[in-house]
Amino acid sequence: MSWSDPGWLVLAVAALAAAAAVPWLARWRALQQARLASRPLWSRWLGGVPATGAARAALWLLAAAAAAVAAAGPRWGEADLATGRGLDAVIALDVSASMRCADVAPDRLGRATHVVRQVLERTPRTTWALAVGAGSARREVPLTTDAGSVVAALAGPNLGQGLVPGSNLALLLATAASMLDAGDPARAVVLVSDGEQLEGDAAAMAQGLRRSGVAIVTLVAGTENGAPVPRRTPDGAAVYVRDPAGALVRSRAHPELMRDLCASPADAIDAGSADATRSLAGALAQAVRTSAHETTPVRSAPPALAAALLATASFLLWPWRKSAAALLLLVPATLGAAPPPTPHPPLWQRILPGSAAVLARRGEAALERNALREATRAYAEALALRPGDDGLRLAWATAAALEGEDAGEVALADLARVPSLAGTAWYDLGTVRLLRGDPDGAVQPLRRAVQADPERAEAWRNLELALARSRAQATAEPAPTPNDARSRARLVEAAARAALVPAPRVAAAPAGAATGEDW
Repeated sequence: MSWSDPGWLVLAVAALAAAAAVPWLARWRALQQARLASRPLWSRWLGGVPATGAARAALWLLAAAAAAVAAAGPRWGEADLATGRGLDAVIALDVSASMRCADVAPDRLGRATHVVRQVLERTPRTTWALAVGAGSARREVPLTTDAGSVVAALAGPNLGQGLVPGSNLALLLATAASMLDAGDPARAVVLVSDGEQLEGDAAAMAQGLRRSGVAIVTLVAGTENGAPVPRRTPDGAAVYVRDPAGALVRSRAHPELMRDLCASPADAIDAGSADATRSLAGALAQAVRTSAHETTPVRSAPPALAAALLATASFLLWPWRKSAAALLLLVPATLGAAPPPTPHPPLWQRILPGSAAVLARRGEAALERNALREATRAYAEALALRPGDDGLRLAWATAAALEGEDAGEVALADLARVPSLAGTAWYDLGTVRLLRGDPDGAVQPLRRAVQADPERAEAWRNLELALARSRAQATAEPAPTPNDARSRARLVEAAARAALVPAPRVAAAPAGAATGEDW
């Protein structure tokens, strides 16, 4: 079992602790009341307050504990993964010259691809893709359930041919991530490299991908002692790169960088270890389990029902229950004299703690089903309970804008003035306009979204799509789809170059080498 908002459990523990003290408090209260009047007198005049006081207090405290548990959002049961693939995984293979070093047998690239091929054969319910990169990057094999096609590509003699020399892991990660579809149960990028980078900032790109829900697993090829870097001469002979002084240039692996790219150091696997295959398969299986855990449904209804029943039982023991019931019957009639404000959450939601969180989750679920009207109302009721919550206001504004309400777009523009929400608000506004067929109106908000958060890959993708559709409308050409290969390729390169800064070289290049070459 897990919890969506475990902070509410503190209230549950406090209520249970107070309930344990009820017998002592009831005894003390009975002694105090006995000094004022005898028990028959209390029973006759006030309905037996000493007899029911402890029971009512215990029931109220237990109701509060159950309500707190409901607000915490308990999760249990198995996630329903039948509607999607178990895992989408893209192998991002570094084929730069340093991967030909022979500090592991037969060389870094050969050892790493051997491990990857074994994992491909042992990982069920996985859709695979392959991207290769050096100074540039390209998609080699699109997402497919046929692992054999990926194995064949890995064994090809011309793997990586035609790429620009160099080592840009950030661009390779961005290219791999662009091959993943949004909304699947689990998404992962397996970066296979020795960790050398001469351009870009792989750590910044990996951080942005992890924020968007993409797991990063790395397979480290090579040793920290390193080995000479081989190079083929035009006549086909093998030589080793030397520095200006004539000494051999050694390339070493950088496991520390590869660990930094992952959410957990355990997700950085050493390709030279004996259990590399098992460790890599386990890391990918963990990505599936983590996704399943996050999509396990929230089950707040049972504890909320228990809280309502306990509160009702306590009310029925109240001596003045008849008067209170009559008063409660008058309240709806009084409220009915004037039109209720919009939104107007029910009375029980205004009283029960955590109702705003429950309504927000209801709105999120409705939005996933594309039930826009239901989502807008749920977010509006949650916002009525927590009017100062900018996150709820952002969710309501997005749902309302998708439904076609002008107030939603106005609210998104207002929220964009809040620095902490600017990137998300501009992104939502631009995406809503793009979905509604207004690419011209989507361009400016999406430009501001990437300015506010340059690492947000989906903002770059939607901006590229908006620009392409705007040009297509202007020239009366068919608008590209979100999966258009050329459009996504341009996006990847633009994102990598605009969002990332050059990283310092890990070793000096030989004399005469151009900037960006991999030795």
